[in-house]
Amino acid sequence: MLQKRKELKKCIKCLDDLQKEVSKRKTYKRLMNYMEQLQELQTEVDKRQGPQDGRYSITESLKLPHPIKLPEYTIRFADLDNCGRELLEDALNARCNAYVPYSKFKVGAAFRTKCGRVFTGCNIENVALTPGSCAERTALVKGISEGFKCYDAGAVVAYHESGFTTPCGVCRQFINEFAKTDIPIYIGQAPEVSSKLPAFNDDDEVLVTSIYHLLPHSFTVFK
Repeated sequence: MLQKRKELKKCIKCLDDLQKEVSKRKTYKRLMNYMEQLQELQTEVDKRQGPQDGRYSITESLKLPHPIKLPEYTIRFADLDNCGRELLEDALNARCNAYVPYSKFKVGAAFRTKCGRVFTGCNIENVALTPGSCAERTALVKGISEGFKCYDAGAVVAYHESGFTTPCGVCRQFINEFAKTDIPIYIGQAPEVSSKLPAFNDDDEVLVTSIYHLLPHSFTVFK
């Protein structure tokens, strides 16, 4: 009988502990609900009062477009998708034809049309400077002149010891003209030493950005 009483006390103690644990969880849940409600109220108050310094986030502006942007990241060349690797290799090969007697800075680019055709280009300099053409625009002009006016990916390759070389401002605007939505732009660092068969190493770092990241507020006359 004594043993049974001990077991009964033990069971009662377990039940009490469980009851306390349940109460704690219910209390925590109620607390979290109150916190969420307070946060919503605070957000609503902040909206009505406005910021203390008079500045608002541009995401609240109705006069600016807020398109969906592709993710931006870096990745090993070997881990890229087939599209990225092929465009970078095409851009690297196009870079070999760069005409840069003045700057010595070679750039290659490649852009893929919606139907899968790829157009490549290199930068072409001129002694008068302004008639020159960037690699990105060279590639796109070739495709546009053949009737392809919509592109879904691009790549740019150059060598700069401090890091990646992204398109200049003019080229960003030019690329945006023929990208109906955000498109990935693969940026690779070319090998320092030119060779007859240039190639990327598997561990080479690649920047995967997009035209909307490069040009968040493009110029347009259309709504």
